[in-house]
Amino acid sequence: MNKIKSSPHSSEEEKARNLMRWATKAYIATELSPDTKPTDAPGGKTTTVSNSHPYASLSLVTLDHDATPYMMLSDLADHSQNMAHNPKTGLLFDGTAGYRDPLAGGRVTLIGTMRKVNDDRMLQRFLTRHPASKLYAGFKDFSLYRYDIQEAHLIGGFAKAIWVPAENLKLDCTASQELIEAETSIIDHMNSDHSDAINVIAEQTLRLDPGKWRMCGIDPEGWDLHNGHVHARYPFNQLVTTTTEARNALVSQTKEARTIKVEAS
Repeated sequence: MNKIKSSPHSSEEEKARNLMRWATKAYIATELSPDTKPTDAPGGKTTTVSNSHPYASLSLVTLDHDATPYMMLSDLADHSQNMAHNPKTGLLFDGTAGYRDPLAGGRVTLIGTMRKVNDDRMLQRFLTRHPASKLYAGFKDFSLYRYDIQEAHLIGGFAKAIWVPAENLKLDCTASQELIEAETSIIDHMNSDHSDAINVIAEQTLRLDPGKWRMCGIDPEGWDLHNGHVHARYPFNQLVTTTTEARNALVSQTKEARTIKVEAS
């Protein structure tokens, strides 16, 4: 994966959201308690921990339009059992790929709580971003979890760190309801009728390897694509809140990519 790039004019909060939106996974920190699972539970339980301890794990993630994280987790997993006992959870988004010195890359640590929710729209958004998850999404022990951000620690590289409250990190989507409601239809339309545009953008503008690239998400700040193995993201130059604005932005990006292709030939 190449380095995650943000506009030089972006605020620290915008850079943090961009890093988070790029991520396909996040590290989870919960409180491991020996009393959360019975001894005969699938996978067993810890036998040496007599009191609570920090416990780190990893899972797939997707963000809502306002940057609220969601995960699909097994209720039987240790981290899910831990959160049922104590919902206070930390999340780490790692943006250090591509750096010779990982500490020069960005990271975002979230402080908040994680709880199970029923949200068909976000479940669809998660599965569109992670289609392989459809294999187990219907299992009774798998549920969608929402992470409610309380505060975030933004690290932009060596000696670049600030704390920001959730209201500063999250994007105000009050004016974006039309885009949110139309997301699935936009994705279906782009993948079925404009796959050539997606591929020329991927190959020419984003410099990605040729492949069957597909749109897998769109939000006010940009759109996501994948080829079955690799995820990527293309930010908009300005916030997009309606279907018309989304169409205009995508048309502009396509024209730019085709211009690059002509000039390179």
